[in-house]
Amino acid sequence: MVTAGEKPGTGFYFCIQCGHRVYLEIGTDRLPPCTKCLGNQFNSKIV
Repeated sequence: MVTAGEKPGTGFYFCIQCGHRVYLEIGTDRLPPCTKCLGNQFNSKIV
């Protein structure tokens, strides 16, 4: 599980609350809160 604000690396992350997908293109980016429901917990990336 990954929390918003962390730098988990490049890939797709899925919000645990609503399932919305977030993609980080740059490995040093911080994972933002879900843009759909503002959830802070995500399932690990699937590349």
